[in-house]
Amino acid sequence: MNEEESFLMNYERRRKFLSLSSSCIECEACLEVCDTFAVTQDLLKSPMGRLKIANKIFNDEHISDDELKGIYTCTLCSLCDQFCQKEIPISEIILESKIKLVEKKLGPLDIHKKITLGVIEKENSVNGNPEDRLNWIPEEYLKNELFENKKSSTLLFLGCMSSFRVKESASASYQLLKEGGYNFKIFRKEPCCGEYVYSSGDLQLSKKMFQENFDAFKKAGIKTIVATCGGCLYAFNNVYPKYVDGWDIEVKHVMQVIHELYQQKKLKFKRSEIEITYHDPCRTGRKLKNIDIFDEPRELLNNSSKILHEFSKNKEFTPCCGAGSGIRGVDSSISIKIGKKLFDELKTEIIISSCPLCVFNFNYVNYKTQAGIKPIYITEYLLEYLEK
Repeated sequence: MNEEESFLMNYERRRKFLSLSSSCIECEACLEVCDTFAVTQDLLKSPMGRLKIANKIFNDEHISDDELKGIYTCTLCSLCDQFCQKEIPISEIILESKIKLVEKKLGPLDIHKKITLGVIEKENSVNGNPEDRLNWIPEEYLKNELFENKKSSTLLFLGCMSSFRVKESASASYQLLKEGGYNFKIFRKEPCCGEYVYSSGDLQLSKKMFQENFDAFKKAGIKTIVATCGGCLYAFNNVYPKYVDGWDIEVKHVMQVIHELYQQKKLKFKRSEIEITYHDPCRTGRKLKNIDIFDEPRELLNNSSKILHEFSKNKEFTPCCGAGSGIRGVDSSISIKIGKKLFDELKTEIIISSCPLCVFNFNYVNYKTQAGIKPIYITEYLLEYLEK
């Protein structure tokens, strides 16, 4: 696609989005489900308010600092899309408004620029030391790990959060796949998937990252990617096919693979005496195209726990953990309040998630509120009750 064709496509898309956002009838249905509005009661931090801000952005009108922050405090969880009476793709419009802000050099915010610089310099979005990327591999496996030289077309993609911040999600996922005899490889130097850069609105840089990653995957003979992180899964499943010509790689979440191994009786789990609650991450369910990962974790957890509890709103209606789309860096108080709101509904001390970012944020919320809650990534829990 040449520059003129790209310009025309962007123009038509934004004209369509402007028409859709202008069709809002202000019924306020979205206010009832928006996590950021629920904890701030600020209309600029609501879907309805953000549509008005997006209209101004698309019309090249001036927006205030508060309106700019309103756009960048959206978690892009997409709950509002589910409840809009006019079926407006609100989260898509908000993301597109970020892309235009970057084009006009009004965005992203300084925190996004700082993290993006880290992605460029260290190939991860969490300021991790690249030399520590593989510290999670258990010693007994490390001596036999062949990395890129392993004969496999399946890549276990750990992502920044699993590799550096919630390492037990990487280690436990890796060990369960090994115990189940699953054939896969890992990269010694794994790149960032680019989802953070994309959701901040820097489309040009993210597209460059997507293409470079795709080239690296093809060079390594990768036909299937198994992701541990909801953000990586969302990027590979939803976003890469949109921007990478010839994208033909199958994408799975590690839970789907572990469930397959369980059904094949290659993995068996003991039943614990613990009651737990499961949280459905936005990017392993509601936001995914052509995939949902609702039944697999529940079957596994039901067979390895005393009682599996649910939130009053679950599966495709589960609220965000509070950390989506880089909001923690923009206003951590909102993330804490959203997470605490979920904690207040818990009947158990343990909350299980299948996204390391959710686990990371829940840990942060627990630290800040001293709520006495223990967040656990799902493979860490399952590994503890694996029958060897």
